[in-house]
Amino acid sequence: MARDTIKLGFISGLSGIYGWMAQDQLRGVTMAVDLVNKDGGVSGRMVEIIHKDDKSDPKLSTLGTKELIEQAQVDLIIGGLSAGTQLFINAETKKARKIFMSLGQSNEITTASHLGALTFHEALTPYMSIQGIGKWVFSNIGKKCYFMIADYEWGWQALEAYEKLALRMGADIVGVAKIPFPSKSPDDFTKHFPAVLKKKPEVLIAANYGLDQLKFIEDANKAGLKRKMSIVNTLSELQVVERIKPEDAAGMYWGANFYWGLADSIPAAKEFVSSYRSRFRTMPSGYAAYGYSGGLELLQAAQRTGKYPIDSLAIVLELESRTYAHYKNSQWWRPCDHQSLQDNYILKLKGPEERKNSHDVSEIVGVISWDLDIERSCQVLGHQEKQWGHAGN
Repeated sequence: MARDTIKLGFISGLSGIYGWMAQDQLRGVTMAVDLVNKDGGVSGRMVEIIHKDDKSDPKLSTLGTKELIEQAQVDLIIGGLSAGTQLFINAETKKARKIFMSLGQSNEITTASHLGALTFHEALTPYMSIQGIGKWVFSNIGKKCYFMIADYEWGWQALEAYEKLALRMGADIVGVAKIPFPSKSPDDFTKHFPAVLKKKPEVLIAANYGLDQLKFIEDANKAGLKRKMSIVNTLSELQVVERIKPEDAAGMYWGANFYWGLADSIPAAKEFVSSYRSRFRTMPSGYAAYGYSGGLELLQAAQRTGKYPIDSLAIVLELESRTYAHYKNSQWWRPCDHQSLQDNYILKLKGPEERKNSHDVSEIVGVISWDLDIERSCQVLGHQEKQWGHAGN
């Protein structure tokens, strides 16, 4: 029986260690839904969001996705933030033949063993992030590096990408510390600092996030590490860096898919930042951008098909090989792995005297423009027979 609305299921870690970023994902998705509804909805039906909190717990992500599919009977699913939950969400959406638009970093979700014909990945992969910030760091800061990584999927994937890049660029990894995820003990970071200092790296590179990242930065500042080496956070977000004391933040680096300062130079960014700020009275993060862009791509593709019930394969055909720009320069859906190829950015945190307002936390010091080499090849990912897409399979 036909329904009056299109149901969009959203699942992510709305509470817990990544709660700030997941809440911003949802704000971005909400903006996309409102824009589509203002444009008449999908096949004359308004879109409603039904959301679940998986607390970045794989078991809860499986349960929440099943509930969205079986109980709420959603038409489409979007979300995912932790690399440790996305594969579990994707496994359930594949079983149910539902489109899943993933909004969090993962190297595995786009491989042949996990990607389904209806899976799309709007976010950067860890591999793509490292191609950006890693190349920039090794070329501009130093090649003698020590790593502190979160001991779970995202940290492992980031380290693997750094190791391969270091080999290609002649960088020297002098040590690796694996930090429990989430960190539990007061000395999870500090107990490794003597080994870091002994190795005398040019740069200390962290691969952690959220509350753990705040603790790492606080501990590193108390130990005076910033006076002895450059400190790079592989990935961060506005909600994190805004919580760091400006005097502690000054001079550190971070990588991102987006920064609101792009509004000064990119029309799509200006429009996105203006709309977000008008609605939420603050600046958007990169995860809000992922939610907005991924949501628009999914729902506008459904609009263009003009079909109800939702025709998932028709949406896939709409998206494969599509170029789009909702919040920064152009992105491209590569047909073989449904990965969004896109630019990423290197940012340097400002000190208190450099900031014009509370949101003016960083300056963009590097832009890594995407090309086909920014991500692993279709062949490496196992998509030799799907070079031109999945819609017919």
